[in-house]
Amino acid sequence: MGVVPAPCGPHLWAPAGRCICRSGTLIATRPPCPFKNPKEDLRVMPVRGIRGATTVSKNSRDEIVEAAKELLAAMVEANDVVPEDVASAIFTTTADLNAEFPAVAARQMGWTFVPLLCGHEMSVPGSLPLCLRILLHVNTEKGAHDVHHIYIRGARALRPDLESSTHSTAR
Repeated sequence: MGVVPAPCGPHLWAPAGRCICRSGTLIATRPPCPFKNPKEDLRVMPVRGIRGATTVSKNSRDEIVEAAKELLAAMVEANDVVPEDVASAIFTTTADLNAEFPAVAARQMGWTFVPLLCGHEMSVPGSLPLCLRILLHVNTEKGAHDVHHIYIRGARALRPDLESSTHSTAR
């Protein structure tokens, strides 16, 4: 087992030769625990989801990649995101878009070390066609109300409530 500190205190289960302690109490003879004050030693970074969506006019590689770049750039700009803060990104398309993986846009933008995943949305009758969505998981100190979700082109119809919101953006 590995060393796993918990936010409520130094609850560690460590391999032989390392400290094993609970709430600062040594329960085995080992070297001193490195977590003397867990409130100072353990930092928590919140992860926020940033949503965005756009549409394309046809199922083509160029349209998918260009739309994904436009949306991703708008999401990054509106939220002051740098790739190093992105834990992962999920790109989805409606089933009528399959000419290219939209995550190609992120790679072309230099997102080399960010885990990316592509998939298709559920095929719900009457849903918006030719739609591309992105969900970024970002390590940030921003509160949930400080995140700006971006809906552009035909995807603005998905979230009309964001048009007048001071916390989100629909273009």
